[in-house]
Amino acid sequence: MDAAKRTALYGLHQKLGARMTVFGGFEMPVNYAGIIPEHLAVRSAAGVFDLSHMGEFDVRGPRALDLLERAFTNSAARLHDGQAQYTIMCAEDGGAIDDLIVYRRAADDYLLCVNASNIAADWEWLTHLNREIGADLRDVSDETALVAVQGPKAARILATIADFAIAEVPRFAVRDGRVAGIKCLAARTGYTGEDGFELFMPSQHGEKVFRDILEAGRETGVVPVGLGARDTLRLEAGLALYGHELDRTTSPVEAGLNIFVKLGRPFVGEPVLRSQRENGPRKRLVGIETDDARSIARQGYKLFRDGREAGIVTSGTTGPSIGRPVAMAYVTSGEISPAPPMVAGTLEVEIRNRRVPATIVKLPFYRRNQGAAQN
Repeated sequence: MDAAKRTALYGLHQKLGARMTVFGGFEMPVNYAGIIPEHLAVRSAAGVFDLSHMGEFDVRGPRALDLLERAFTNSAARLHDGQAQYTIMCAEDGGAIDDLIVYRRAADDYLLCVNASNIAADWEWLTHLNREIGADLRDVSDETALVAVQGPKAARILATIADFAIAEVPRFAVRDGRVAGIKCLAARTGYTGEDGFELFMPSQHGEKVFRDILEAGRETGVVPVGLGARDTLRLEAGLALYGHELDRTTSPVEAGLNIFVKLGRPFVGEPVLRSQRENGPRKRLVGIETDDARSIARQGYKLFRDGREAGIVTSGTTGPSIGRPVAMAYVTSGEISPAPPMVAGTLEVEIRNRRVPATIVKLPFYRRNQGAAQN
């Protein structure tokens, strides 16, 4: 078994007292002060994340867009310079190989940010597709650090150490500039349900930027945040995590990601996804809340309706912002209404050999500026 890799910020995490774990092949911080206080700090102020385990690919040249249009469900042709886009890469059977963000720097210059656990598989698949296309494709993961700042005070903090009007960058847009004196690609994107930025830079500068953000935000309550709170934040926000809500056996249509599937283009998997859109998928992703507001439906727990198995939980925890257990699950299409919002109906979730009543609810569980979502 290969030894776990370390990001360029590993030493800093140790100095900050992080509890480490292996995730996606990397030793990464789970938490520093604790998952709950870190989660709540992001909701109320801001948190800083080391995301340097994520993968980055450069796609350049006159055939760059051709490769993206062939490989991804969303249409990168809709992007203008300085815009970003969430998309999914599927196999021929419609199963998700990965979900990722595409950043357009210029008409022939794109950056892809992919999941850490899928770097090798993504690279192999894109290289396979590119044999007939001929784009300039390069893996820059090892030379790239990624530091995210998320929370309602993120823009205010970064504005004090950026040499450009970072607070004026629109949502899902990117700008080049210096942050803490380091040249970065600053993207107003994130994975927490809050406002925030993701900063790409050469790996040797990641620790400096991380430290300077902590110092700049000291008086506003910024804290370092690990993967534990990143997971609870994204779950409250109803955001899919590869390996949970998305995988090779699950399509973006089944995951409720239709808005990111632009049909009528010859991308890989399009015929299958079109059929699912027209005829309905075999399963659907829904939100679940246990009726007793105490029992936690965790990943892998089975769902039942009227004594028959009806689905399975993909992610579940207690939401620190909303004070009750929440989960996402796949439910067999025949068990729920095919039309949105698909919130009617009760189920039972099997927890430690007992079945606990649960209700299908609308995602997300939490919306920025609204707190707990009203279901």
